[in-house]
Amino acid sequence: MKKYNYLIFLLIILLLIFMTGCGTTPSKPVINSFTANPLIITAGESSTLAWNVSDATSVSINQGVGSSLALSSSASVFPTATTTYTLTATNAAGTVTATVQVTLSTTTYTVTFDSQGGSTVSSQTVEDDGLVTESTAPTKEGYTFGGWYKESGCTNAWDFATDTVTADVTLYAKWTPLYALRDTGPAGGWIFYVKAGGYSDGWMYLEVAPSDQSTGAFWGCYGLSISGADGTAVGTGEQNTLNIEVGCTTVGIAADTCANLTIIYGVYGFDDWFLPSKDELNLMYENLKVAGIGGFADKSYWSSSEITTNHAWAQYFGSGGQKVDAKIWEYRVRAARAF
Repeated sequence: MKKYNYLIFLLIILLLIFMTGCGTTPSKPVINSFTANPLIITAGESSTLAWNVSDATSVSINQGVGSSLALSSSASVFPTATTTYTLTATNAAGTVTATVQVTLSTTTYTVTFDSQGGSTVSSQTVEDDGLVTESTAPTKEGYTFGGWYKESGCTNAWDFATDTVTADVTLYAKWTPLYALRDTGPAGGWIFYVKAGGYSDGWMYLEVAPSDQSTGAFWGCYGLSISGADGTAVGTGEQNTLNIEVGCTTVGIAADTCANLTIIYGVYGFDDWFLPSKDELNLMYENLKVAGIGGFADKSYWSSSEITTNHAWAQYFGSGGQKVDAKIWEYRVRAARAF
């Protein structure tokens, strides 16, 4: 009987040990929810963090929100930049985390670049109070880029290091001509005209040859009308010369002398010369001769502007007077080129 009671006692002990060994393992905390409302804010606004946690002995949220928080609660946050908040819940079984991000929406503005006739420059999107990224310099035929300005008249330059954007803005390109009146041109002569409208129709500047091409040449083809050689305006001298070359085959006349001229200046050769039109010849006188530039003689010079079969325009550089003379007169010749 005693042996039987001992066995029962032993079974009870084993049963207790078995029950203890099969007990439930402790669980980590459960984060039921962790939210931010709203998720997107603008500067100065707040967002509300809300959370609900089960079975935690410690709840905390970084970014200064709190280290000993209730299992279920909320808190207002005022981030000054896009911020990620991490909730950490802990108990004896371990730690779990959850994150939520509050995005700071920044006001942006459009910066437009007006190249004022130059190559296209793409616009930029810049944050409020931000700096503009200096773009690649645009290009414009006949000009040097002089920077970006706050107004089309190019009075106040935009400082990319310090000027900030607080509204949509347009910046304007400033252009400086490559040459000014009376500058030495690329062929060694002098600039006697700068087109006010800028580069167009293949040219912007008129340059005179460094010296006279003849001290006495005929206009040529007396008694013959040259079709298309009657242009008098600025910009017509080149076409006049081409038409004279086609319509009058006499060698060595004023237009022919200019058309066949080649001038070497530096390492370059220039062969695009022509006899100036009536108005172009007058610009040589007004912008160069009067200023004592160009080495002109106080003599008469031929233009390429024909009037009749027997007459063409000439100009006396002693006084500047323009006149109609017979093509058989021998006058001085000074070539011009456009570029």
